[in-house]
Amino acid sequence: MCNLSQGIRENATDNAITGVIMNMHRDGYSSEQIARIVEKTIEEVEAVIKKREPVLA
Repeated sequence: MCNLSQGIRENATDNAITGVIMNMHRDGYSSEQIARIVEKTIEEVEAVIKKREPVLA
């Protein structure tokens, strides 16, 4: 049961960080600025942004 609660906690944290990254991206922050603030690599930030941006047809 302990592993389940740990997984839920990690998932919630990941979702919160993803939300922060996307909000900052929409507000015009650069990938470098976002990475510095959320303490992730630029590559991780850009992967989140790429995954979450809608694809226009």
